[in-house]
Amino acid sequence: MKVGYHFNADYKPFKGFYGFPIEKLVFETVLSNRSLNISSKIFLGDLLLMFHSVDKVIKGDTTTSTFNKEKYLELFNNWLSPTNSVWTRFSLEKIDEAFNSNIFVICFESIDLKTADFLHKSLEKHPSYFGALEVDDSSIVHWTLYSNSLIPFARIINKSLSLFYDDEDDKDHANREEFAKLEFSKVEFESLNWKYSIFDSYHNFEEARRIAEWKSNSGALLAFIADDIVSKLSDIAPDLGNKLWSALKTFEEAETNEQFAQVTASCRRIFEYVTDCIFPPTDEKSDGHSLKADKYKNRLFAYADTSRKSDTNIDLIVASTTTLFEQWDKINSLSNKGVHSEVFRSETRRCLLRTIMLLDDIVSLKATAFEIKPKLDFDDIFKDLTEG
Repeated sequence: MKVGYHFNADYKPFKGFYGFPIEKLVFETVLSNRSLNISSKIFLGDLLLMFHSVDKVIKGDTTTSTFNKEKYLELFNNWLSPTNSVWTRFSLEKIDEAFNSNIFVICFESIDLKTADFLHKSLEKHPSYFGALEVDDSSIVHWTLYSNSLIPFARIINKSLSLFYDDEDDKDHANREEFAKLEFSKVEFESLNWKYSIFDSYHNFEEARRIAEWKSNSGALLAFIADDIVSKLSDIAPDLGNKLWSALKTFEEAETNEQFAQVTASCRRIFEYVTDCIFPPTDEKSDGHSLKADKYKNRLFAYADTSRKSDTNIDLIVASTTTLFEQWDKINSLSNKGVHSEVFRSETRRCLLRTIMLLDDIVSLKATAFEIKPKLDFDDIFKDLTEG
């Protein structure tokens, strides 16, 4: 999601020079995250609430601007509470303080909820910090205040920072030297090629609105897939929810290659567990292929062939399973080579997603509901009743 972090530009210790101290504070906070996983463009600048709250009167060559308090109040409320519900972290006390202050913003174009919350909780200790707000570009107010007003500043990919520039003369070498003193692995320059400028044909509200709506709807689609998988497969594989939860939690907290390898192993166990539940091992054969305990792919393909919902679905299962097994082999190979954990994280994330999509393919094979086979503890319940 797109999130802005807001600071009091009038904070006295800044003495009017608030840009670099706030940038340094935010970057130091980002780099302090032990399980850092971020890849985002960064925009920054003043939140021009007061600028957009003036009435302009033009008489000849003279333009008179008058601050409109009612317009400011309406804009302030629309900024904090857009039409669509957004993630926000502002206390009432900080809102009151922000209302009468100049606000400086550092906005991350793409950040996950866990990292966004980590940043907020770490930054709220600083007296200049107001709070965080998810930016909704389908709101004309948000697009105007953030996407159309803030300056494209840099790109951060974990501990690598690239400072944006359009023209060679725009390169701020002094800024680069200052950020190089932080714990970045490297600080370099990256050309924007005039993206986000008046020359950029796609830099407008309509384009931003469509992208924002797509992101929102695609998130709902992925959430539906996850819900559908657990809802349907947990009937026949009751421990699936626990296994998925464990794999995701391990991934989110992983810092080393060994921990990422645990996630990959969990994905394989999820596949094996679901296969055991829907098509238990047998001594029989299918088209000459063994269906014994260790022949998971054979049993899944045999189940797909038995279900025979459509040949297309079976082809999808074969393709998805083959890709996932190749992914596991690739991750095992990376582990043996000792590659950097950032590479390992991205490959493990793909493994998680492919596992989920394979489960969705398995769900698609069944036109009717899976048989309900809960795990029942009659002995323990009977023992409790008799002892009670």
